[in-house]
Amino acid sequence: LYSLLERINPDHNFPVSSHCLRAAAFYIRGLFSFFQGRYNEAKRFLRETLKMSNAEDLNRLTACSLVLLGHIFYVLGNHRESNNMVVPAMQLASKIPDMSVQLWSSALLRDLNKACGNAMDAHEAAQMHQNFSQQLLQDHIEACSLPEHNLITWTDGPPPVQFQAQNGPTTSLASLL
Repeated sequence: LYSLLERINPDHNFPVSSHCLRAAAFYIRGLFSFFQGRYNEAKRFLRETLKMSNAEDLNRLTACSLVLLGHIFYVLGNHRESNNMVVPAMQLASKIPDMSVQLWSSALLRDLNKACGNAMDAHEAAQMHQNFSQQLLQDHIEACSLPEHNLITWTDGPPPVQFQAQNGPTTSLASLL
């Protein structure tokens, strides 16, 4: 994995001309640098990701970049800058909507407000985090109970489910293959 990550270099000789893929490559490099504790390098990659993802309307990538930048500023003790990243990330994640990014943002907001001594805001963010967590868990349980979920473990034999076409007859997966 590390050898693959080190070969992803959107700055030099990137083989694809797609701005979306290049923005994603900057994000991956930023995430990789973050986990290595190279925060200045991570910030550089993530800022480049933000420029490109904003230009291409890649809202989820923009929101993830903002939260990760907020996390970096939080780790570095720059709470004001962290807040300036995580609040717009939360707003964008709400607009998309993307509950996973909202969960991540609310956790950072909770910790940030706690570190700043804002007990009321920390409690509100903790409540939001709990609500998002419960909703994601409920969605997961519901998805696992659907017959289509059996496709994950299907490796041999006839397909395990039948699909109901909208306003049409039931179709087996085998007839679609």
